[in-house]
Amino acid sequence: MDCCYSLKDINCYDTSNFIVAYTTGKPAESTDVFTSKDGGYRFVKTSPAGYENALIGIYNFVSLAQLGVILNKTDGDEEAYFTYTDMNLAHQEEGAKFDMKLYADESVIGIIPPGLRGFILLWTKDTFAFSFNHGLNVALITVHPTDKYVNVTLPSHGLCNVAANRNEIAALTKSQKLFYGTLDMESTQMVYIGDKTKGKPTDPCVAMMFENIGVLFFVSVIPSTDSALYHFQKCIINIQDTLMTLRPPLQPCPVEILSGDFHNKIYYIDMKQELHFNVTFVPKPGTGTYPYVTVSNPHALAFQAHIDQDGFTFDGNTKYRLRIRLLQQAFSGMSQLEFQDTIYSSRISTVTVDIYNKAIFCIDMHPMTALIVVGCSPKKHIKIAESTTACNRGLFQDIVLQNNFVYSIDRKVYDPQFLGRKKLSQPNLNITYRYDLWRCPILLYYDSPWLPVLELWDNDEFIEYVSADFVLYEIHGMHNYDYLLNEVEAECRIAAQNWITIMAENPGKEPSDMWNRLLYENCKLPQENGPLPSASRPYHVLNRNEKNRILFPQYNGIYVFKAIVVDTHYSYCDLTTVFSVYVHGALPKSQINVGKTLISFLVLIFGSILMVYYFPKLMKENARMKTVWA
Repeated sequence: MDCCYSLKDINCYDTSNFIVAYTTGKPAESTDVFTSKDGGYRFVKTSPAGYENALIGIYNFVSLAQLGVILNKTDGDEEAYFTYTDMNLAHQEEGAKFDMKLYADESVIGIIPPGLRGFILLWTKDTFAFSFNHGLNVALITVHPTDKYVNVTLPSHGLCNVAANRNEIAALTKSQKLFYGTLDMESTQMVYIGDKTKGKPTDPCVAMMFENIGVLFFVSVIPSTDSALYHFQKCIINIQDTLMTLRPPLQPCPVEILSGDFHNKIYYIDMKQELHFNVTFVPKPGTGTYPYVTVSNPHALAFQAHIDQDGFTFDGNTKYRLRIRLLQQAFSGMSQLEFQDTIYSSRISTVTVDIYNKAIFCIDMHPMTALIVVGCSPKKHIKIAESTTACNRGLFQDIVLQNNFVYSIDRKVYDPQFLGRKKLSQPNLNITYRYDLWRCPILLYYDSPWLPVLELWDNDEFIEYVSADFVLYEIHGMHNYDYLLNEVEAECRIAAQNWITIMAENPGKEPSDMWNRLLYENCKLPQENGPLPSASRPYHVLNRNEKNRILFPQYNGIYVFKAIVVDTHYSYCDLTTVFSVYVHGALPKSQINVGKTLISFLVLIFGSILMVYYFPKLMKENARMKTVWA
C-alpha cells in the first residue's frame, strides 16, 4: 500500500515499506504468512490464522490499523468474506459475506486506490466488486444503462484490466469494452465508454492507467512487420468529452463549488487535541445537495460537523460553510470504551468530504481527503526551561567546557547499575563533558529544593510548559540526591514505582527503556490488591503542579539528568531531554570528629568549674597551714 500524502513523513514511509507475502488457495491455518517493514529486505514469519477456510488475499488496511484477510469456503461455496486481524493474525471481527466465484487456480486481484480511504476493488474472471469501508460491506459493480449499452451488468467474457486513481476507476473487458466510474460511497455503478476500435477478444490485455483526472491512456504491444521486435502504441482518451456524448445524458453534477485547504495534506492530533477544518460548497439551485463527512477509522478519530450559510456567489446562489471538528475518539465522549482504539500507540485515519450520490459526471468535483495521524508529531520535543547557568555567573566558561573538559565523580556517590548502592569498591569516574549535548549547566544552590521546568515544543514553536508526570535520573548513576515527598505524603493509594525497584528487576537495561509512558503506573489511581504505600520510600515522580522536589546534599558538582515524561495521557510522543546542572554553595565538610570534640569541650568546662570552686579553698588552706607552721 502506498502513502502519497508526504514522502518525508515517517508514517507514510512506514506504510509504503510494509509488505505481506503469502500463498493463496490453501486453508488459512496451514498457510505461512511473512511480513516485512523495510520494503522487503527482511521478512518475519507470522503465525497463520486459525481458519479452515481458504485464504484468498491479505491487504494492509493501515487506516484501520488492521490486516484484512479474504477467506472463502473450500467446498465450492461461492461466498467470501473479510476478517480483520492484528499483526499476529489473531481473530478480531468479520465483514459481511459477498459473492466471489473462483475457478481452479484462479487468483483474486485486489486494487487499493491511493488515498488510504478504505476503498478496495476486487476482480476475477467473472466478478468485479467494490468496498468503501475496508471490506466490511462488499457490493458487485453494476453498469448504468445507455443507448449503446443497455445491460446493467458487465459482459460475461470477464475483465482484462482495471485501473484506478484516487477518485476514478476504469475497467477493460476481454471483449475490448471500456467502462468508467468514480469512487465514493456509491461507487457501485460504471458507465460504458466505448469499444477498442482495433481489437479482438483474442488480443492480449493492454496496460492502462490514469494520467490525470479524467485522462486515461493505454499502452498496447504492436508486432513489427519487418522484424521480430515489438512497438509500444500509446492511446489517450479524454473521459469528460466522451461522457458528454452519451445518450440519454447522464445526471448533471449537483454542486458548483466544493473546496477546502486541507485536501491531500497530512495532519497530527496528539493526545486530547483537536483539528478544525472548513469547507466551502455551493449546491446547484433546486438540487438540495449537501456534503457528508466520513472517517476511515472511527475507532481512533471522531468528528462533529455543522453547516452555516456563508453569503452568496456572484450568480446569486447560496454559499455554505461546513465546519468540521476532529478529535481523538477516546476523549470525544461520543463512544463506548470497547469501541475506542488503544491510546498506547498511534493510529492513522483519513477524513473525507464528498457529495453523496453526485453521479459519474462529476469528474472535476473530486472528494477532499486529508490523512490524520492520531499520534506524535515528528518534530515535537521537550527541553529544559532556560535559567541562570554557571557560565552566566562566571563559574565556568563556554570555551573551557567545549575543549574536552573533564570532571570527576567520587566513587562513593555513583552506582553504574543505577541501584543506589553506596561504598562500592570502584574508582572515581572521570567524565568528558559533552557541551554539544548538555550546553552550559544550570546553576543550582544546594540547600534549595529544586523542580525542573520542562517546555513542550513543536519544531521551533513553543507550545506550553509540561504539566504532566515525569521522572529523571542521573545518567552516570549518581545517587546522592533525594526527594521531598514519600509515597504517603504524595497521597499514593498503592506503592509507587521507583528507580531502584525497576532497575533491580531489569539489570543491565537502559533506565529510559524501563520507565516511560507505556510502562508507567500511576500510584494515585485505585487498584485492587495493590501493595500499600510506605512512608519510608521516597516518591520519584515529579509534576509542575505538585509539591515534590529534588533535594541535594552538601555537595558541589555537576549532575547530568535525563527527564522522561511518563504520563500516559499527555502525549503519544516519547518525550525525553538530557541536561546538566551545577550544584554549588556547599561548604567543605569538617574533618573534626564532632563527638570527640564535644566530649573534650565538656570535660574542659567541667574541669574549669572544679578549678574555680576548689582553687580559693586550696589557697585559704595553704595560708592557714603557713600560719600554723609559723
